[in-house]
Amino acid sequence: MTERHTIDRSHGSVLRWRRTASLTHDAPVDTEASGAAVAAGDESAVTRLLDEAPRTALAGPAGAALLTRAVRAGRHRIVERLVAAGADPDRTELTGGVDLVAEAADRGAYPVVMALLPGPVARQRRALEAARAWLGGSEEDELRRRLGGGPDVTFTYEDVHEDVDPDNPHLYDPTPVARRIHATAADGRTLSVETAHRALVTAVEQTIGTFATTPDELAGRALHHARPGFRDWQASVWRLADRADAESFACAGRLIRSPEPPHRRFALDLLSAIATHLFLRHPWRHGRQALDLLRAYLATDEDHPELLDVALFAHSWYAHEYGTDEDLFAILPFGSHPDGAVRERVLHELGPFMDHNPAVVELCTARSDDPRPDTRESALYALATYGPDSPALRSLFAGRLTDPHAPARLEAAAGLALRHDARGDAVLAGFAEEAAPESRTWWRLDEIHRRRARTAPA
Repeated sequence: MTERHTIDRSHGSVLRWRRTASLTHDAPVDTEASGAAVAAGDESAVTRLLDEAPRTALAGPAGAALLTRAVRAGRHRIVERLVAAGADPDRTELTGGVDLVAEAADRGAYPVVMALLPGPVARQRRALEAARAWLGGSEEDELRRRLGGGPDVTFTYEDVHEDVDPDNPHLYDPTPVARRIHATAADGRTLSVETAHRALVTAVEQTIGTFATTPDELAGRALHHARPGFRDWQASVWRLADRADAESFACAGRLIRSPEPPHRRFALDLLSAIATHLFLRHPWRHGRQALDLLRAYLATDEDHPELLDVALFAHSWYAHEYGTDEDLFAILPFGSHPDGAVRERVLHELGPFMDHNPAVVELCTARSDDPRPDTRESALYALATYGPDSPALRSLFAGRLTDPHAPARLEAAAGLALRHDARGDAVLAGFAEEAAPESRTWWRLDEIHRRRARTAPA
């Protein structure tokens, strides 16, 4: 038995080397057990069985059969493991002539296609061609055409969500990432597709290195369905954020002035993505212009709270990096906005800077009695973590130890604990007893413990 090292990509973009055992003989793949594990989506069982099989075995018919089953079941993490272990999606002679890459791209199965793509450029181009064929019109029109073009085709819809990462279930985001469209002909024939072809085209273009696509075309792909959080939306946002060039900024500048709310939202998401982009290591030459653009936007009568929330987030980033204190605290009036989520955003953004401006302390104190529970929690969190130590503030925390909203009670107890006031200890002990490992509460309790240990009692 020898050792081999494979790349484990199950943790998002973080590459981890995984040491596995590799048999030195050509032992056959346990196709029955492997097939059952693939069908059940049992990733740990698949990994264990793959570790027991030589790479050469997976390059043959057994690997092709498992890969076909995993691709068609949408088991993208298993597809990734199979490809890394030697299953070859290019060997169509082993799949009855079926091109699994093109088939998955045609279905709009974004995570499956991305799991298949590592390899030759020809493989990526097949995915690009299959996905691009859907960009000429609506998915419904293409499904109707494939079912014979009759008027009696009916459609049903369901949201598509990301799978729960078994290693990080607490990071699960329930935001839909696409829609699955089911088409049924009058004679009972059915077809289904996911609305992620534009995301696939954008992602594969970037993988291949095609950068000729204009910002307006990328924005158009996102705005075809106009659903923030969808894969086609996010792919365009991050492709433009990667560029962060004058044309991308000009695109944001045009769209933020649009009368259409989705256009404004795309511009705000783009500016937010550029602000937080991990690869933007140097000051952005359009940073001050972006801040001025956002300040002008916030001076308009925007009546969509969800857009204001994104704008306040982006504004705070740019104000911190490219602005002055006057820029940073310009959003204080939104702390009294009628929408509770907007009020919460202001508390979240300005809380860490309350030692620079007593008006932030006053705002957080007022909002600690907010009728919206999450806003109340954010106010108490800011005061607990960044606020001064005073008898009045300790009294405020003590009065919130019986708040009906559990996270608010936790923050009230944190405020006392971080000031070495024992009145909140019993509340913290109760949370510690019930907190699941790695949960949000668990991490907050850990932070409180570490912060408290670093400070001496007054």
